[in-house]
Amino acid sequence: MKKIILGIVFTLIICSLIIPSNHLQQPTEKDVLYLTKNWSESVEEVYFINEIDERWLTIFRTSQSTSVAELKQNWFGTWILSDGNTLSSTYYPPLEDDQITWSASGKSKENISYYFGEVIDPEIVKITVETQRGIFENVPFIESAGQRFFLKRAEGSIFLPVNICGFSNSGELIYSSVKKIPFK
Repeated sequence: MKKIILGIVFTLIICSLIIPSNHLQQPTEKDVLYLTKNWSESVEEVYFINEIDERWLTIFRTSQSTSVAELKQNWFGTWILSDGNTLSSTYYPPLEDDQITWSASGKSKENISYYFGEVIDPEIVKITVETQRGIFENVPFIESAGQRFFLKRAEGSIFLPVNICGFSNSGELIYSSVKKIPFK
């Protein structure tokens, strides 16, 4: 009986030291690779792990897609994918003449939509997302490992059609997902 009580006390002491320590750890590439190790497509590259607007985000690539996901800690302090899934994904590799690859997805229970993509054309320095609800002009770029991505989180459902626009440094529209832009 004494050994059982000592074992329980020892376990509680260890847990009270390890769990708070785990909660202080930031996510790493190793965490992302571990979380996705059982996927049918293995993750080939982790481009980005960073905290944005009090949410930990990661961008990673498989042989067929580039994805963005939110990371959260469980009760033990271990990093997991929020809702066990990605927020949005786009195809990989980009086609030869692609300027931007993009996708839109949503979380219906949270009434949130995500507009995500990779900017391939180096001339594009500004992105806007247009929906029937309006234009989102402050779409942030995420630059990492020589790649450029954008991610816009918006309240509400996805409204179609979606027009992703890319602008040059001079403000010229050089990409539109809805209408053809004439080549120079």
